[in-house]
Amino acid sequence: MEEYDVITIGAGGAAYPAAFRLKKSGYSVLMIDKKGVMSGNCLAEGCVPSKAVIETVHTLAKMRHFGDFSIDYGKIVDHKDSVQKIRYDQHDEELKEAGLKIIKGTARLIDENMVEVSSDTGTSRYRASSIIIASGSDTFVPKIPGSNLAWTSADLYALNARVRKLPKSMAIIGGGYIGMETASFMSILGVKVTVIEMLDRVLSTMEKSMVDKLLPLLPKIEIKTSSPVKSIEKNGSMYRVNFGADSNTESIDVEAVLMAVGRIPVFPDGVDELGIEHDRHGIKVNMAMQTNIKNIYATGDVNGITPLFHAAKRQSIVAANNIMANNVPTDYFDPLSVPFTVYTIPQMAYVGIMPSQARKMGIDYVETDYQIETDSMAQINNEMYGEIRIFTDSRMKVIGGYVIGNDAGNVINEIALAVSRGLSLRDLAEMAHQHPMTFEGIDSAARKLY
Repeated sequence: MEEYDVITIGAGGAAYPAAFRLKKSGYSVLMIDKKGVMSGNCLAEGCVPSKAVIETVHTLAKMRHFGDFSIDYGKIVDHKDSVQKIRYDQHDEELKEAGLKIIKGTARLIDENMVEVSSDTGTSRYRASSIIIASGSDTFVPKIPGSNLAWTSADLYALNARVRKLPKSMAIIGGGYIGMETASFMSILGVKVTVIEMLDRVLSTMEKSMVDKLLPLLPKIEIKTSSPVKSIEKNGSMYRVNFGADSNTESIDVEAVLMAVGRIPVFPDGVDELGIEHDRHGIKVNMAMQTNIKNIYATGDVNGITPLFHAAKRQSIVAANNIMANNVPTDYFDPLSVPFTVYTIPQMAYVGIMPSQARKMGIDYVETDYQIETDSMAQINNEMYGEIRIFTDSRMKVIGGYVIGNDAGNVINEIALAVSRGLSLRDLAEMAHQHPMTFEGIDSAARKLY
């Protein structure tokens, strides 16, 4: 039986940063992954391919200020595929350079130090002093009649995706960030989009006042809220989606349906037998990423804390640092300092404590803003809408903020750094941000109070 210092179950963003860190420090590491490659769902069918599509469509939207431009959707898919292939090749080179090993197979936890792997060549067992569960999440498909008729994100974003021609009309089930991002770019490409959300508003986990400012800026999208989907059925060449609360059922006929109601954690076999605590949201961990078995860690989507690739990377490093400290916590994950971007067109990004949370926590907060219509780069890009808004506590320490509009996904990172490092609004006010960049709106907002 082969023995290693550390085994990771998974080889995506929740696993490989730890593997590289540990290998560099002299630890022997084995990664086990169903796909047998170093990447997770982010590259396979998530954030990278979806953003390759969205950013291309965003460029098209900018060009339309100068004329009636269009792009064949098949070419957009070709570009997406090329980006995925580049990154897969890049990961292969990184693995070779680091001397790390990946086994393609399905992992099962036997005990707190042993993992069994089933592969095409049979079954093998491996031992390790520490184990990192980084098995990720998968698309959730609710058990409604006809759910098999709907596309999932894999149909749009997987390598060599099967969808290469756009429908004229589309229903998107789910008004979370995946649904709204897809609705946004589909609408710009000329698809008639209807978003059907069972709750009373879309983007329901996010600050309502922030979302209310984003929605009027989005391209034309019909939104149906408080409308649980009851069934999907074939209706000639179309698909009929039946939805509504109680007896108030409505129907819509569309050429395609996308299921975008969220993701669920994927637990490796053996979790229950080993007594690792979990619920439907994920494996329970402390902020050192330890499960109730201190030498077994759970990082990334599988713990459900902050299901984002960049959060998974940070959690992975936290686990590695604590493994190197003999499973004594010395490093901790801070979910409040992780930025979140909704890649609609325009974007919305936020971090930290929002006003509704501050009120619940009894925090007396102060806010300041910068209206992006006055921003030089937004004017250059013909995207003169949205705002930067920063929240501080009574000591003027930055506790959160959001950005809507031009370059939001980039700008939010500096506010996140301020939250993470306990910077004050004065720190931001005194920074000479480069001109003409939307980042300078941060010091402009801060100087309103200095």
